[in-house]
Amino acid sequence: MKSSIVIVQWWWLLILSILGTYVSSFGILPSQHRSIVTVSTQLKADSSISNEAADFVVPYGEESRKFRRDVFSHDDWIRHRRSDRFIYNLKTIVSSGIWRQLKEEVTTVTLIATAVCIVNGLSTGFVDLDGVKHDAVASMLPLLAFPALPFTLASPSLGLLLVFRTNASYARWNEARIQWGVMGTECRNIMRMTAAWSSPLREPNKEKRVAAVAEVGNACYVFFRTLLRHVSGPPDEESFQNDLYNALPIEEAKPIDEAGNRQLRALFYLSRCIESLPLSERQRIEVDKACVIIGDTMGGTERVYGTPVPLSYTRHTSRFLTVWLLLLPLALYEPFAYTWNHIGMIPASAIISVFLFGIEEISIMLEEPFSILALPGMVASMKGFSEQLPQWHDYYTNEEYNMNIYGGEECAPGSNIKVAIPETKSAEITESIDENSSRKVNVAPHWYFT
Repeated sequence: MKSSIVIVQWWWLLILSILGTYVSSFGILPSQHRSIVTVSTQLKADSSISNEAADFVVPYGEESRKFRRDVFSHDDWIRHRRSDRFIYNLKTIVSSGIWRQLKEEVTTVTLIATAVCIVNGLSTGFVDLDGVKHDAVASMLPLLAFPALPFTLASPSLGLLLVFRTNASYARWNEARIQWGVMGTECRNIMRMTAAWSSPLREPNKEKRVAAVAEVGNACYVFFRTLLRHVSGPPDEESFQNDLYNALPIEEAKPIDEAGNRQLRALFYLSRCIESLPLSERQRIEVDKACVIIGDTMGGTERVYGTPVPLSYTRHTSRFLTVWLLLLPLALYEPFAYTWNHIGMIPASAIISVFLFGIEEISIMLEEPFSILALPGMVASMKGFSEQLPQWHDYYTNEEYNMNIYGGEECAPGSNIKVAIPETKSAEITESIDENSSRKVNVAPHWYFT
């Protein structure tokens, strides 16, 4: 009878330990945070995804990636470096998305630690809840304990693996961020140059010029949106289709939609729009240089998206870490002999596993950077900029376009347009425009600038 009471006490200890560890580590989460999200219907419709892959469910950690697209303002930076940030970060542990993702792994380590505590207590003796020392109940059971030395020797190697893994993932995140920044900057440069350089001397009809400038801005947005679809995967397909066909007429949208490489086809469309602008040859070359930079950078984006950190490295790090943490409770049994029935090893195992598994989880989160970067915001910003672009060009009047700042290059052979040259510069001009022959102009080094 006494043995039965003791066993019941140990089972209560097991239950309380598991519940206590779970609540302290992850909190009692609201139902909306514990739910899982079914993959969208569009994913099931995608012919490249098998039926088995389409039926899986997305856990909270995957679904929450869209909430990690941080873009800081002035107030955000102030909050970020406030003096009580350490206390604040501790207070918000239970709502951490990283911790929620590790629930299964940490619970497994906690169960192993609890089992080790219980089995060793039954095989070597234990102290009950009343503080009474009892002899072994099942002395035939082996003592589950390892020396700490193997874990001490393996720790530096594990630490290096985790550091290199995290650094490689961060480098990919940083590279993707820079790449999208470069492409965004070059798209804005294209729009700025087209709005400023589209000349009434080449296209007197202002409405046609404004329409051509607007088309270039819209093409920049379409390129950005198409590249976002590429790095977002099939779940973004339905939204992409709506955005594409709303932005372009069907005869322009359909070739992009049906292309094997949509983003490259969208860049081709942008190049064709630039060709229709009323620009000089030199200006067109300058604008096309930005397209070349965008194409080169786009190739880097495709490389980051399609090539992970070598899988052998990732898998070896994961296996090493998992085995190390699953066996860790065996090494913590003796160091916690001063606690009641070695029970201190249970929360210690849970806390260590949370932080070490957390490092590996962060590296996995950063490895594919596009779903945690604020790319949808960048695309929306590009769309807003493209919609303002025609207004920028519309502000100009024909009189504001001075051919002299281009060294007279706006004057095509045979043009009747006269170049207004300041008297102080007239002596420096050795040749002038011959209206019946090719243009030859030698000017002072400053090219008429005042």
